[in-house]
Amino acid sequence: MITARQDPPISYDKVVNRRKYCSIHFHRQHELYYLMNGGTKYLVGDEIFHLETGDFILVPQGTLHQADSETCLHNERLLLSFEDDIIDAETRPFFDQLCACKLIHIPVNKRAVAEELLRKLQAEFEKPDAFQTVLTRLYTLELLTLLCRLKCDYTPKETESDRIIHTVLEYIRQNYSQELTLKTLSRHFALSESCLSRKFKAVAGVGISEYITNVRIHHAAQLLTETDCSITEVAARCGYNDSNYFASVFKKIKGITPLKYSKSGT
Repeated sequence: MITARQDPPISYDKVVNRRKYCSIHFHRQHELYYLMNGGTKYLVGDEIFHLETGDFILVPQGTLHQADSETCLHNERLLLSFEDDIIDAETRPFFDQLCACKLIHIPVNKRAVAEELLRKLQAEFEKPDAFQTVLTRLYTLELLTLLCRLKCDYTPKETESDRIIHTVLEYIRQNYSQELTLKTLSRHFALSESCLSRKFKAVAGVGISEYITNVRIHHAAQLLTETDCSITEVAARCGYNDSNYFASVFKKIKGITPLKYSKSGT
């Protein structure tokens, strides 16, 4: 993984003959994912993307996301993670454009240029020396700028189920502090509970309750580190009437109590 404060590496992962799946999560670094071979579905916030060979996807820091290659049994990808403070003033406008579109589709005849930069980054990771920190930062900035130049207008594939569940995801993100259950959501969207549950799991790759919980804990983590709210106030603002129950859910997901998390500043 690439970071700015340490010698920033690039991680390489090759998966053959098995499904590649990661649970829904978020972290403080930005994440740039390049699909070298295969296909995968990527949930980023309340958006769903279907990646094909040669696609990049940029996940902004602090954004809930999850990858699932579903029926694809050969999946090969490169993953680059980096801190926000490596982005300089000149690169920021290009980086913001990439964050806005997230899915970056590069024409086949232009992929070699981007892939060469990825090879340079990987070479720096494999043979670190005194120049590694500077070169990995420069190559990362060059790659982000290049992607902004090379990306083309592209309309991602989207099914009717994708559109329906995107609306549900967006609604949850905007109303996470309110009472949200399968029952209340099915009534709001005029779908049977079984239909909504089935569609949500098939499209988002995660159950409704699990997604709601992760959205709430995601916002709770932000409040704990960015405000002076008490644990009780954070719980209430994130849809939990019982602060003790909130604390147990938070610890289960984050592996640390809300109080310790707030003091750690992570």
